[in-house]
Amino acid sequence: MALRECIFHFKFIDGPHTKMLRALIFLPDDRQPSIKDFIAAFAQLGYNVKLENEQDLIFAPTNSKETYKLDITKIEIKGGEELPQHDGELRAIIEHLRGGKW
Repeated sequence: MALRECIFHFKFIDGPHTKMLRALIFLPDDRQPSIKDFIAAFAQLGYNVKLENEQDLIFAPTNSKETYKLDITKIEIKGGEELPQHDGELRAIIEHLRGGKW
């Protein structure tokens, strides 16, 4: 089964501080990203979140002591043919470079 890249752009918002970030999900050709996919991707980045606003794709931390929000602003899905065959290696390199967290 071929996989497609889904890159999603999101805003990290914590009070007056805002950062624009991106994350990557690999999806089977036959489906679109789900809320569970986004939550799992955020968890890999160290953000344990739940959906707060489905219409605007805004997520809030599950820990009530944390005050940030994650707002998905753009979703790009690329065709399965463009995906490199060694995505496991790429993912391992990215994990190593970011030290497990952004």
